[in-house]
Amino acid sequence: MANEIRLATAQANGNSTGIEQQRFGSVDESHLRTLFVDGTFGSATVKFQISIDNSTYFDVTGADAITAKAVVNVEFRAQYVRINVAGGTGESIDAWLI
Repeated sequence: MANEIRLATAQANGNSTGIEQQRFGSVDESHLRTLFVDGTFGSATVKFQISIDNSTYFDVTGADAITAKAVVNVEFRAQYVRINVAGGTGESIDAWLI
């Protein structure tokens, strides 16, 4: 079974809590993950973000302007992950990383 990380449940405007993910043992291992985003967007934009220190976060290109239900493949090596929800009204976003 794949490792599943729940990034957010009913997330509204703002940042979800940064979540530490399992480190990879080797640079040769795959760093490809699938991001699932669902919910009521209410014109909100979702950004998938990564960090090496759980302090400064960076947007991941290709997953930085999600405005509707989506499944996006992302590749990265950062230790911490989160989503940022901006704009819209009454949004309720759920996100998972597998």
